[in-house]
Amino acid sequence: MSESAASTGTIQTVETALYRVPNEQTLEDATQSFDTLEIVALTAESDDGHRGLGFTYTIGRGGAAVKRFLDDELVPLVEGQPIAPRTVRSSLRGETTFIGREGISEFAVAAVDIAIWDLLGKHTGLPLCELLGGTREPVPMYETDGGWLQYNADTLVENARKVADRGFAGMKMKVGSAIDRDVERVRAVRETLPEELDLMLDGNCSYTVPEARQLANRLDDTAITWFEEPLPKGDYASYADLRRRVDVPIATGENFYNETQFRQVIDRNAVDYLQPDVCRVGGITPWMTVAEQAVANGLSVSPHYIEPIHAHLACACDTVPVIEHHSTVLDELLAEPVAVDNGRITPPDRPGHGLSFADVDQYRTA
Repeated sequence: MSESAASTGTIQTVETALYRVPNEQTLEDATQSFDTLEIVALTAESDDGHRGLGFTYTIGRGGAAVKRFLDDELVPLVEGQPIAPRTVRSSLRGETTFIGREGISEFAVAAVDIAIWDLLGKHTGLPLCELLGGTREPVPMYETDGGWLQYNADTLVENARKVADRGFAGMKMKVGSAIDRDVERVRAVRETLPEELDLMLDGNCSYTVPEARQLANRLDDTAITWFEEPLPKGDYASYADLRRRVDVPIATGENFYNETQFRQVIDRNAVDYLQPDVCRVGGITPWMTVAEQAVANGLSVSPHYIEPIHAHLACACDTVPVIEHHSTVLDELLAEPVAVDNGRITPPDRPGHGLSFADVDQYRTA
């Protein structure tokens, strides 16, 4: 169904809210630690009473700035617009070009875009995956929550056994503290995971090219599915150089904020797996554009976090082998958290993305 054929109503009112949900423990990677998930929510109501929910997130800081940007700059532009996410996004991007297409502005635009896609699904009566041309079915997942940098080798081994027992397709672990420690931890996990399960490494942008090469070379006898974000964001030439020099596939993209940044690594042959995050890249509309770029260039897509939305998007794309299962903190806000069954997640069959927030005033700050 085309967007123009489906969008027959208009957006009348828009409301925003900010939630802060504590993690069960402080989580650490090579460049940061954080103990809180911030969710900035946006609800758009149409002229016939349908309500679409959008949201975006930060890890502990910046949420108030995103909400302020929405309230002051975007909400006045959205009210009165048609229920047509691509049209509205194009309009908002035109209005925000001067102040940047990265960071706060893209997080904010993402909340709008997700809300309008949800609203469009409710107007059509279709789940998001079907609205995007896909078929609702279980989506394989790999587990990240057991692989944080603060865990020693013994804890990682225990978590790897749980990953296998729960039916996940693989496990991702953080690296980047020291190469000797990285090698010890990676080997311990790889020896524990069944051979058929994937093991991914995430450097969180912490290595130089020589350091990344050293780690990859020391693990050249170890089955690694991908080496994720080994280098600083935006250093596209170095990513291309590293990919030419190591045998392990390279993944990147969770910190990219628009389609153009993905085009940089694609055009330089610098990546094997693209990892768009639906909230960081600006919403469902640009996420689907990145997926189309991946198909055109023979690349795989494995999105970062926000699995209840990414499950829908994976069902609408042929190039997503697996999605990420992150921490379950987001579930604290959901009225009906989406269950993981034997390492797989099936998108809700309700119209739109099928998510709604519970009565969680204890987490609401604004």
